[in-house]
This record gives sequence, structure tokens and C-alpha cells, in this order.
Amino acid sequence: MMNTQILPNAFYGIQNFIDSLNAANAQGESTYTPKADYYETEGGFALEVELPGVKKEDMDIQVEKNILTVKATRARKDEKFTYERSFRLADDIDTDNIKVSLENGILKFDLSKKAQAAARKITIA
Repeated sequence: MMNTQILPNAFYGIQNFIDSLNAANAQGESTYTPKADYYETEGGFALEVELPGVKKEDMDIQVEKNILTVKATRARKDEKFTYERSFRLADDIDTDNIKVSLENGILKFDLSKKAQAAARKITIA
């Protein structure tokens, strides 16, 4: 462990973070940021998140204020793996109609765009 007495004040927070990671690793826990990929589709976007070996009942997916957060856990032998990643969604994504599927360790989100109001002609009275 690094001696925090010799670090400038700006680095104390970083050292606390490193110490907490070391403590988690000593307890057999590891936290990962899963790989993700996104691409545009005909009606919006697709987002794919890699979560190998994670079952759907071990996932927590939430959307709040256009932030999509994926949390998942997986246990193997004496180790516990935690995955967490957040994504900022564009304002034109219909967050009420997000479709999610899990296949072969890939969590896929279909993010459709909100229906745009059709243009209409306005007459002068």
C-alpha cells in the first residue's frame, strides 16, 4: 500500500479509490466495465453490451433521465465479478419502448426514436 503522507492533496481521492479496489480484490471481488458497441438502425439505434456468463436474473437495468445503466454480477468459484456501465441516451430516444434481449452473453438493446409529429399546415384566420 502506498504511503498517502507523501502525496499532494489532489491525489488523496485517487489513493482512496485505489485502496478500495485493492480491498475488493482481496475479498475475491472484481468490477469490470463491459465492452459495448452501438450502431444506427432504420428506426433508431442498437446497443450491444458484452456480459459473458451472466444470467438475466443477475442483471439490473434502469433508465433514469436519459441515462441507461446496466449492472450485473457473476460468481465463479471464489470470485465475484461485477459489471457496471452507463450510457447517455439522446433526447429523441423513446425510453418507454426500449426492447432488450440476451443471447450468447450479448445484451442487445433496440433503441427506437420517438415518433415525430407530422408537419401540418396552419391557416391564417
